[in-house]
Amino acid sequence: MSEGVGPRRDAGDSRRRTLAAVAAGGAIGSLGRWAAALAAGGSHAATLLVNVTGAFTLGVLVVWLGRGTVHPLARPFLAVGLLGGWTTYSSFALDAHALAGEGLGGLLGYLLLTLGLGVAAAVAGLVVGDRVWGGDPSADEAVAEGEL
Repeated sequence: MSEGVGPRRDAGDSRRRTLAAVAAGGAIGSLGRWAAALAAGGSHAATLLVNVTGAFTLGVLVVWLGRGTVHPLARPFLAVGLLGGWTTYSSFALDAHALAGEGLGGLLGYLLLTLGLGVAAAVAGLVVGDRVWGGDPSADEAVAEGEL
C-alpha cells in the first residue's frame, strides 16, 4: 500500500461522514417542517413559524458553534441539515404567490412580517447565545463561513 492512499481514504471518510450528517439532519428537519404544516392545516402560519424559529435557532447556534468546542459534525448536522430542512424559502415563495392572488395588502403584510420577524429572531438568537455562553467575537467568524 502506498503512503498516498491513507490520507485520501481519511478525506473520503470525512466527506462521507459530513454528507451523512447533513442528510440525517435534513431528514429530521424536513419531517419536522412537514409535521408543523400538518398541525397548522396547511396555513401560511406554518411557514412563518418554521422560518422564524429557524432564524432564532441559527442565531443561537452561531454563538455556540463559534466557541470552537463542538464536534466537527455539529455544524453540518445542525446548521446545514437540520435547520436547512426545517426552514423553507420555497414554501415562503409559494405562500407569497398564493397571497398575491388575494390582494396586495395580505402579500405585503406576509412579506414584511416574515422578513422582519426573521431578522429580529436571528438577532434575538445571537443575543441569547451571547448571554448563555458569554460574548465571543468568533461568532462573527462563524456567520461569515459559507456553511451557514
